[in-house]
Amino acid sequence: MSTNYYPKGSSRGGSEMGDSEMGSAFELQKWPSYYSSQASMTYSHRSFYSTYTPSHASTFLPIVQQAPDKLKKPDDNFGLACCSIAINPIFGIIAVLLAEISRGYFNRCNYIKASKYGAYAKATAAGGIFCTIFLLACIISQLLWYHLKFSY
Repeated sequence: MSTNYYPKGSSRGGSEMGDSEMGSAFELQKWPSYYSSQASMTYSHRSFYSTYTPSHASTFLPIVQQAPDKLKKPDDNFGLACCSIAINPIFGIIAVLLAEISRGYFNRCNYIKASKYGAYAKATAAGGIFCTIFLLACIISQLLWYHLKFSY
């Protein structure tokens, strides 16, 4: 038994010829309320809206996203990473990338990984600063030793 959901006199009202399995663009239009109420209770291969039944109501639940808690925000050490760019650009850029990864994990409410990557950013920035200071100290000591070596 076939139920006709089209208004009387429409070009789609009586013919089964030329109907596709998925329906046409005409069939995918929004129906007035008296058509959609009928379509929600019965099944027809002709209408896109007829596939909805009350048992499918659970698929239309709202999407709820958890916002990050500002009180649990671990330190991402972004300031230290930016300062280390001026002192040692190689380590500084890596530290900035790690700080950004830490912020990304915080925004996804993954506080443990955010804390880890914040600590990695701090260690990378501090390591870059330490390496630069150590290298400068070695260069200065070599220059002083060379200069004092020939001072009699």
